[in-house]
Amino acid sequence: MAEVLQLNKIVGSIAGRFELPLSKSMVNRALLLAALFPEITLSGMSTSKDSQYLKEVLSGYLGEQAYVGDGGTTLRFASAYWACQPGTVQELVGSEKLNKRPIAPLVDALNSLGGDVRYTSTKEEAPLLIHGKHLVGGYYKFGHVASSQFITALMLISTKMTQGLHLEWDSVPSQSYLVMTAAILREAGFNLFLTSKEFKISGGQLPKKVEIFIERDWSAAAFWCEAVALASNAQIELVGFQKESLQGDSRVLDYFEPLGVKHSFKNGSLFLQKAPVLPLGKFTANMISEPDLAQPLVTTLVLQKVPFEINGLQTLVVKESNRIQALVEFADRFGVELKTTMDSISCGVYPNEFVMENDLFSTHEDHRIAMSLAPISLLFPLQIDNPKVVAKSYPEFWEHFASL
Repeated sequence: MAEVLQLNKIVGSIAGRFELPLSKSMVNRALLLAALFPEITLSGMSTSKDSQYLKEVLSGYLGEQAYVGDGGTTLRFASAYWACQPGTVQELVGSEKLNKRPIAPLVDALNSLGGDVRYTSTKEEAPLLIHGKHLVGGYYKFGHVASSQFITALMLISTKMTQGLHLEWDSVPSQSYLVMTAAILREAGFNLFLTSKEFKISGGQLPKKVEIFIERDWSAAAFWCEAVALASNAQIELVGFQKESLQGDSRVLDYFEPLGVKHSFKNGSLFLQKAPVLPLGKFTANMISEPDLAQPLVTTLVLQKVPFEINGLQTLVVKESNRIQALVEFADRFGVELKTTMDSISCGVYPNEFVMENDLFSTHEDHRIAMSLAPISLLFPLQIDNPKVVAKSYPEFWEHFASL
């Protein structure tokens, strides 16, 4: 039977000072580069389960099978790494849930560029059997890319390709993550070219000795923005955040400001304070570059009864769960009907009063859904199943939330 966490309604003001995890997006990129080049190190390590699995699978040969957990990034980055390790044979195995997530576009690209990556079954999914080789590189063209991680994985190992790498694609979601990857490569001393549809890097380049600076995780900060927005009064300090960031999810402050979240930066911290909700009319946004912010943002919009339309959400159906469907189910608990398409969510009508007949909410075994549900307790008591899924990105979340 799944574990269930009871959250009582939080009464009164909330306050707290928290050190959030380091950005697992930045850590994972730096881990792969550090595995390829001993000259590259990291300024810190993420406590997220995904990053811990990736660090282990990049540390050396782990026997016939290496388990990568349930992180899509872990599988995709590890596949790219082992594909360019000559003379090795490594099988990568993930959780049953991970095995259903897309991997074929990366496998096709790696094999086209000189790799030898094979499926262990008749389906185009993990587990993968990888025979490491010297990758020549060259040119490869994607069509419409389902995940920016396919391109990012190739960008990172392009530093080992003798002929360099020239990639083109028709479209890709989460473009901000490619910009982050390029910035980290440049910090490591590599010269490259990146546009919205093209990447180029010449072969034969070597890195400089460098410690990659890892920022705090803006994706995790989104749930504290949600809590402040739903609270009657709130003062939250998030330690170690800077105004300038490589993370696209730093846009969370812009999204939540009209929803009653005032922010300021001082002495290396981000301060969040409850402010009046601005008269919005209809809230609109295109979140093609920040899809991980959709869960806390839509939850807040629904509970504040703000009419909205959000586009650019096509990747949500292939995340750790179908996050669009999860939002529909969440809203339905409060008598709210969300309208959805393949890439959008909208709502224009709310009931006069919310009536919650069943207070048990499903996380769908998805860390971001679990964390987005927690601030509901500022308005209603509730129960959440499988609360430990937060370990995937923010293991300390429940400890922090309980201290409010």
